[in-house]
Amino acid sequence: MTVPHWVVDTNVLVSAAITPGGICDQVLQHAIAGRFVPAWDNKILAEYREVLSRRKFGLTLSAIRTLLAAFPAAGFHRGQEIAVKLPAAADLPFLAVALATEDKIIVTGNAAHFPRDIMRECGISILTPRNALGFFEK
Repeated sequence: MTVPHWVVDTNVLVSAAITPGGICDQVLQHAIAGRFVPAWDNKILAEYREVLSRRKFGLTLSAIRTLLAAFPAAGFHRGQEIAVKLPAAADLPFLAVALATEDKIIVTGNAAHFPRDIMRECGISILTPRNALGFFEK
């Protein structure tokens, strides 16, 4: 059985970083345990760094590096070119990378950023962090 490759939205990563033991942290613990590989590209990684570095989160550079270490090289995917409009253009890299994976899954706490009709058209599934945990509890 191959290990799934899922795109993790920034809001999940931030929540994991600021709420140890919370649902989002539990999702990332599954990645660390090797139950799924976080899929990413350079645009996603840059957004993670930028958002996690915001003063309001109070994270140290060391904590950010440790968190991003959960994103192994095996998760790198060159995002596919797409011609769709999302509510926020900043979310396009997440969709582009999800399209490049076999699993075509985005884990997000902001499903409204990824409209159902567009996701269905692209063949992408959206999982909330709670849904993602349920996948591993089967």
